[in-house]
Amino acid sequence: METLLHAHQRTKMFGLHKTAGLIILLFLSCPCFAQTSITSNIPIFVIDPGGPEIPNDPKIPATFKISAEVAGSYSYTIGGTNTYQYEGTIGIEIRGNTSVQWPKKSYGFETSADVSLLGFPAESDWVLNACYGDKSFIREVLAQEMFRQTGRYASRTKYVEVFLNTEGSMRYMGVYIFMEKVKRGADRIVMKKLGETDTDALKISGGYLLQVGENEDMKWNSNISPNNNPSNPKPIFHVEYPKLEKYTNITNRDAQFNYIRTFVNNFEAALNGATPNDPLTGYRKYLNVDSMVDYLLLQEFTKNSDNWRASTFFYKQRDDEGGLLNLGGPWDFDKSMGNHQWCYEPSVLPDGTWAWKFNTYCPDRPPLTVSWPEKVLNDCYFVQRVIARYKQLRLSQWSDANVLAFIETQRATLKGSVPANSAINRNFTKWNILTTGIMFNEHYTLAGNTHDKEVDYLKTWIQQHLAWMDSDIATISSLTCAPLPVTYNSFEVNKKENKVLVSWSTSAEQNNGYFEIQRSNDAMVFSKIGMIEGRGESASLVKYEFTDDRPLSGINYYRINQVDRDGTSELTRIKGITFKMNPLTPVLYPNPADHEIHLMDLTPGSKIKISDVNGNVIQKITVNDQYYNLPLHQYHDHMYYLTIDNGQKLKSFTFLINR
Repeated sequence: METLLHAHQRTKMFGLHKTAGLIILLFLSCPCFAQTSITSNIPIFVIDPGGPEIPNDPKIPATFKISAEVAGSYSYTIGGTNTYQYEGTIGIEIRGNTSVQWPKKSYGFETSADVSLLGFPAESDWVLNACYGDKSFIREVLAQEMFRQTGRYASRTKYVEVFLNTEGSMRYMGVYIFMEKVKRGADRIVMKKLGETDTDALKISGGYLLQVGENEDMKWNSNISPNNNPSNPKPIFHVEYPKLEKYTNITNRDAQFNYIRTFVNNFEAALNGATPNDPLTGYRKYLNVDSMVDYLLLQEFTKNSDNWRASTFFYKQRDDEGGLLNLGGPWDFDKSMGNHQWCYEPSVLPDGTWAWKFNTYCPDRPPLTVSWPEKVLNDCYFVQRVIARYKQLRLSQWSDANVLAFIETQRATLKGSVPANSAINRNFTKWNILTTGIMFNEHYTLAGNTHDKEVDYLKTWIQQHLAWMDSDIATISSLTCAPLPVTYNSFEVNKKENKVLVSWSTSAEQNNGYFEIQRSNDAMVFSKIGMIEGRGESASLVKYEFTDDRPLSGINYYRINQVDRDGTSELTRIKGITFKMNPLTPVLYPNPADHEIHLMDLTPGSKIKISDVNGNVIQKITVNDQYYNLPLHQYHDHMYYLTIDNGQKLKSFTFLINR
């Protein structure tokens, strides 16, 4: 057994700061539970590297299988006769920083070709997140969903159970979160490809995915020290895509590397210069402000102690795609939402401090964070957008009801409907750590701990934290900024007989001119359908209503455009409602489509058929729900015919793909 001294030396090598109790845990854990056969409500992955143990690097070959769904469940027996929905070969390796020290490992793997797994869009790079440090198994899934609810890309996730050939035999390894790896792609971070032969100025202006804090090839150090302290080591930026380290043409490699390094350095120079808030010469010249707003709010929603350091991704599209730096996709939330007490006690509490200030409270934590949040929050333009966006998200996507309902759905999935086949119970029988401290946290008890208690703790923490953010969002910056023209209290759309009632209320108004009600059938192109004069000046609750007398058949999307007396305006989030003259008529949207179409109000058991213009059948599907999401990654930009047969009647659509 490795000595405590050697363990401490190894944690120092990885830049970790852990208590002795945690170090002992890492090397005294004994997962002796042997599970040879399971039936589960979630898919089962079977991985066999054929003898060798999976290393941290490089990837080694392995066979990979996914159990088939039979009558709503999945099953696997070691050495038995099993059925699979997918079989192939992969390259696999251990992944992670802190997590590589834990006995239950996370893995990254790559399929031999782009393939759709568990309904995700076809790709080749995937992650199996062991979720050892988060005993609720929900924090990562919740964070990804909340960012996706902002309308931005976040890794798709599904719970799975894993069997792995390790230590000479096939073994049950527990529940994992199957995730998309953050990368460029048509269904991931959308930006044009950048390759080794690309040399002209337009092509090398974008297509870069970067990461903060990864000390790998093709990296450089920021010119800016955190906390405005020149003695502090400077953060590292690493080019994740394209894989510049694999280029053989050094001239082209250096041209691309120097371009993106110069652009990021110029962004930081503007952010820290004499006129950082100037809309033409300051940081806004380089940064997609709205992406920064959403990303910062996600980090504050989760109070993520890893934010703005390791696992922070950002990217730059080409100039003809916008050409600005964007934050995301988000990653690594096991140390968030009250789960990890980093450096100082308030970091784990649901109130009292903002997550972006961690670097102020813990200035020597490695690797050091970027100074971006502190700088942009010194601009009233940015601060007002943060406050307005937060209040907008809290109206619906990030409301207590939506967040808690999502958590409960994940709890139900992990528990399953049959206690004897509970995936989460199997996991904690294999890894008996419910009453063992993994993350340093003084604020929840481990005695008699259960998975349900972990989920309840998370729910309570989230509710308390969001309540604090609701009351203190104005203190996210030390600036005293002019009040927002309108503070919304609610925004709803509801059916009223054969009409749609659009209602909203404000808790404060200043210099408010009027509200313009807008409607769309595709959530992209909106038209004005009405106008209501605002109160102008108000510090009390004001309620407004507008009736849409002639709603569209299908989904109606609504938003409010609030216009100040000086002509400036601000949009609310979008809310949709299905309105059909015939409630049995299925709905297809959007049309034209790009990457996917949605079908609503289906009769379970309906058969869907997609054909091309020549009548050739492209795809057949049987749906078991009232809603179906159809990915279009395998389709070309053409017209297609879609028919729905519910056994009693046929419904036909013509849809166009236009990317």
